[in-house]
Parts: sequence; C-alpha cells; structure tokens
Amino acid sequence: MALNKPTWQEHPYSKDQWGANLAVDGQYADRSAQGGQCTISANYQPTTLRWVDLGEILDVSHIVIYYRTDNKIWGKKTSKCHNSVM
Repeated sequence: MALNKPTWQEHPYSKDQWGANLAVDGQYADRSAQGGQCTISANYQPTTLRWVDLGEILDVSHIVIYYRTDNKIWGKKTSKCHNSVM
C-alpha cells in the first residue's frame, strides 16, 4: 500500500543518506545505520513525524514499523524506542 509512495519527515538526520523515502522502499533486511535501509531522525529532537502520501483515502487496518537495531537480535538491549508514540 505504501511501497514507494511520496514521504516526508520532520527533523531528518540527513535527507540524502537517511531520508523518509527509505521507510517505504521495501528494504528492511539490514537495519543498521550504514545499511542504507533506515530513515534516521536528527539528534536532540523531542519528537519526529513521518508522513506517507498514499494518494487516496484508504482503510488501514495496521501499520508495521521496523526499528533500527544495528542488526542485533531484538531483545532487552535493543528494544528501546526513544520516546516513540504510535
């Protein structure tokens, strides 16, 4: 539904390297900062927003978000989602 749709991000770390477009490119196997598959927010921001323009009004039943884990196994040490609200 959101694959390759237009995106926008508040406070991107770098639009060129870690822009919001990476959130909808279908790539999520390498969840490290340098893997080129994660969007990253700027440092020291209390919040961030990411929007996806789906192009029309759609009924969305769920959203899946894959967090950057630096390719570590998800668990106590990697499950911190810094002030994430959904």
